[in-house]
Amino acid sequence: MSLQLVDSIGIRLIYDGVGPVSWRRGPGDFGLQDKAGVLHPGAPGSDGVVVFTLTLQVKPHGAGAPIFLGAFAHGPPAGRFLYLGWRNTEGGLAQRLKLPLGTITRDDVREAQARQQPLVGTLRDHHPRATSTGANIGGSRPMSWALP
Repeated sequence: MSLQLVDSIGIRLIYDGVGPVSWRRGPGDFGLQDKAGVLHPGAPGSDGVVVFTLTLQVKPHGAGAPIFLGAFAHGPPAGRFLYLGWRNTEGGLAQRLKLPLGTITRDDVREAQARQQPLVGTLRDHHPRATSTGANIGGSRPMSWALP
């Protein structure tokens, strides 16, 4: 099976964490960020995790490495990622975490499509960090994606 010009794949992101040191902690103040800057809340899962379920479009690139497209795919074509975001008391972003999609291979996409299952990644984030001035430390977090 080969990837079509544009195809789709299900993604399930499981956030197992406590959030940044400083943020507003209200409804709608934490979620998966789309390209318009809107935070989409996840669903509560077992043991206090938050589960985000989404679909990304995918197309082959060059030697067949997938390029992810859609409202939640940020960054340059060869370096796409998801953003998890938290709002501060002023309504701006208190923190964003980049969750790279680059470890997903063309074979991973094919297998997920054949099984009709999403690729799943879990982010464990129980030790938030802040600078000496109290600013949250965001940045990129390594991710592994696999079939359930």
